[in-house]
Amino acid sequence: MDIGGVLQTGRELKVHESLIIPDFSAFRFTAPADVSLVIRRVGRGLELRGTIDVVGEGECARCLDDVRFPLSLEIDENFEPAGDLQDPLSESNVLSGNELDVRDLVRQLIDSALPYVILCREECLGLCADCGLKKDGACRCPHPE
Repeated sequence: MDIGGVLQTGRELKVHESLIIPDFSAFRFTAPADVSLVIRRVGRGLELRGTIDVVGEGECARCLDDVRFPLSLEIDENFEPAGDLQDPLSESNVLSGNELDVRDLVRQLIDSALPYVILCREECLGLCADCGLKKDGACRCPHPE
């Protein structure tokens, strides 16, 4: 996205987009993310404020049931325009000159907000190692506590 007008004139830019998010590890995103941002110039850099709403999907790490979970992120980011898109570890690897890679920024923010593992519920007991059924009552195997 060209943000030259924001950097040169200081005018505010409002962005409302639906972005397709690529799958990440065990996480899937079957519907686009709803992105709402306000981009402002602050000094020589940019200030981004807004929200990202998306629904993640995957399998419970314990029982393998399908899980859907909403993610709502509040965005509060600042970037300096000296970024290098070739350096993936650069603090502003989504900003190069007058170009802001909103899609990559949103992907990075979502990926960093994901849980380490997907669980259908915190109390999930998982599957029985003997019969393969869920330990939530479907399994009738004796389990020493």
